[in-house]
Amino acid sequence: GVAACTKHFPGHGDTAVDSHLAMPRIDVDLDTLHARELVPFRAAIAAGSKSVMSAHILLPALDPDRPATLSPQILTGLLRQELGYDGLIVTDAVEMDAIAGAYGIERGSVLALAAGADAICVGGGLADEETVLRLRDALVAAVRSGELTEERLADAAARVR
Repeated sequence: GVAACTKHFPGHGDTAVDSHLAMPRIDVDLDTLHARELVPFRAAIAAGSKSVMSAHILLPALDPDRPATLSPQILTGLLRQELGYDGLIVTDAVEMDAIAGAYGIERGSVLALAAGADAICVGGGLADEETVLRLRDALVAAVRSGELTEERLADAAARVR
């Protein structure tokens, strides 16, 4: 079957910057975020959304250092804990410049999984065996170094199934 994907969490309507090309930024306070940006996500979660796609967007009120896709405060803290979402979290495409340009796809993928993402979206010209092997090697190295736990990967894999 096919499941809809609610996107782009925690909101992408307040910026004119295209995350394919640069890092968008939403400078709103938490009250505005809750009153405006999160409204459709609350409704989608209440309706039983099976998947949510993260946005490559900087939201300094929650995390001044990392975009939503790479932020534990946003993916785990806000989406999972505060909003109570327990479905699949998939990243937007990591080859987009907001992630690839600042972190590289390997580092971006490790940070996204550590932050709470369950599936990494890779597309375009990077949907090849070489890219898959590079990402696999980055994940293995992150587990070996302790940056990414096996439990986090098992949790993500269970949601993908």
